Amino acid sequence: MVRPEIIERQKELSKTPILERIAAMKDSLVAAGDEAQQLRHLPAWASKEMADQGLYRYALPRELGGEGLCAREQIEVIEAASAIDGSVGWCTQISSEINALIIRRMDPALAHKIFDDWDVLVCSGHGPANGPNPGRAAQRDGDGWRLNYQGSFASGCHNANWNFLMGAMTRDETTGEPANASFMVPVGEFEIIDTWDTGGMRGSGSHDVRMTDCYVPPEHLLPFRSLAPSETWDNPTFRNPTHAIYNKAAVALGVCRGAIDTFIELAQEKTPWGTANTLKDQPQIQYRIGEAQATLLSARSFVMETQDRLEEHLGPLPKDGGRMEPEWEYFWPALLACSHAAQSSRKVVSMINNTAGTTGCRMDSPLERQLRDAQQAANHALISYRHYEDLGKTFVGHEPPEGYMHLSRA
Repeated sequence: MVRPEIIERQKELSKTPILERIAAMKDSLVAAGDEAQQLRHLPAWASKEMADQGLYRYALPRELGGEGLCAREQIEVIEAASAIDGSVGWCTQISSEINALIIRRMDPALAHKIFDDWDVLVCSGHGPANGPNPGRAAQRDGDGWRLNYQGSFASGCHNANWNFLMGAMTRDETTGEPANASFMVPVGEFEIIDTWDTGGMRGSGSHDVRMTDCYVPPEHLLPFRSLAPSETWDNPTFRNPTHAIYNKAAVALGVCRGAIDTFIELAQEKTPWGTANTLKDQPQIQYRIGEAQATLLSARSFVMETQDRLEEHLGPLPKDGGRMEPEWEYFWPALLACSHAAQSSRKVVSMINNTAGTTGCRMDSPLERQLRDAQQAANHALISYRHYEDLGKTFVGHEPPEGYMHLSRA
């Protein structure tokens, strides 16, 4: 489906396991995270280096020059990057995720066009616009559509060469309903609006993107339900309704792992003011680090086990005996595990920061950034505390919200 050069490049790259590639990049990713704090987006050199090492392609099928990783393997990749820096991990998950999501229902010709570029990176601004904007309008224009739209949370937009927009986020000016299509808009036809000024995930570049009088030709259109389960790709990840959800949970888990590791290093050398012993020799500290490890590892196991179970349940494509969508009993534990991972990670990082004392508050301490990042990750709608209530209702007899298993955003 893509040029042989792309396939050969991926085969050569895959000779080194991706976790080893990330470990070898650690110094560069630390520097990228530091610079991203100042820029409020990932620097171009870092995004290029990450693309060179396949960090945006690993979730793609091998036919498109990817590595075809399953949910568990993807989570491990995102954890590793996020443990180094939260914003770097966020950009890793969102770019690999969107690249994989958009092919679920994409015409093969468009997939060929997009993924023939090794450095392809797709952003997606789907949140409510911040500040003045031209609206959320879509209008039929011949066989294509014309957009006047602004959306937020377009992580990675500074390095993106495409923007993906779901029709559900727009309003058809003729019918008053959402546009009956989804859209791929190339770089040069969307504008970045500087709106991402946050503490947590500060370097993710999750600014607004604006399309003004933007014509989208028919060859750049996707179906309205563009993230519906794939009938093309056999990896069950392309039918997994929690794909965008387990990715966010993986960032939270990775940030938590990074914070615990940072604290363990600190405990070897810090003697708190007014005490005679280093942190590592204080029973209260030993208790807290034990609790932190147990909480993180149990939350992580819950995610991994439910994702394994869900994707095993989905199996191969339906034509080969598998399922297009999971049954409810396989979906809800996977979703609950992801929200639990994010909320548990937030609590652990907060506890670790508190245990570190004033050191954890200093701007030159990794713990300070990890605290902000853990909080921001847990705020994301797909893994927020609200899912406890949404799922809790079903445990006492209420029906699940309509369309709850439909993957409706990246």
